[in-house]
Amino acid sequence: MPRGFREEAGFTLLEALVAITLLGLLSIALAGGLRFGVDAWARGVAHSDQLSRTTVVQGFLRRVVGEAYPYFLSRDPTHQYVDFEGTSESLAFLASAPAVLGGAGQSRFRLTVTKHDGLADLVMTLRAELALADGPSTAEKKTLLAGAAFVEFAYFGRLRPDPNAHWHDRWTGQAVLPQLISIQVRFPEGDSRLWPDLVVAPRIAVDVGCSYDPLTKQCRGRYTGQ
Repeated sequence: MPRGFREEAGFTLLEALVAITLLGLLSIALAGGLRFGVDAWARGVAHSDQLSRTTVVQGFLRRVVGEAYPYFLSRDPTHQYVDFEGTSESLAFLASAPAVLGGAGQSRFRLTVTKHDGLADLVMTLRAELALADGPSTAEKKTLLAGAAFVEFAYFGRLRPDPNAHWHDRWTGQAVLPQLISIQVRFPEGDSRLWPDLVVAPRIAVDVGCSYDPLTKQCRGRYTGQ
């Protein structure tokens, strides 16, 4: 083989250095792109998980609050009311426990807003209807939402003796359930979670054990069996 051809074969040291430098820069660019892609994927998964969480919580609340039972209490003839206590920061009622909670019969639900460090958690306490009130082992406590900016309950209906229905921040000692129950949640700035307005209409209007008054369309007491 001619000598001139052998001298021109391969790369010079300068060409090799340039190639190695370009390869290193390309590797850095690829690694940066890969890291960005992994971070974006992780953020997307976290955002999806958060959306799924709030969607599940809303569905659960819509199901449970919608089945609030208007158990009529008439021990005092001068003050008859349903077993339902609602304020802007708490809600207590009787309803059927979902199957996911091992539901069998009715249970007493209490939704409470717990505040800490400028944030608010929505906590649910569940107790079987027939359980002893002083039996802590029978109560289940779960945090449905954590780290919200605020959580607030509101109730739409007609409070005695007002003839018109309005939104109220309190519903206790009433003869009927509210027509609508609103659960408002807002998250801190920068929190990607979403909470569409949640307004639930209780589906059960009358206690099956009540003595129904067709004139007022309300209970006037419970059947005694006599």
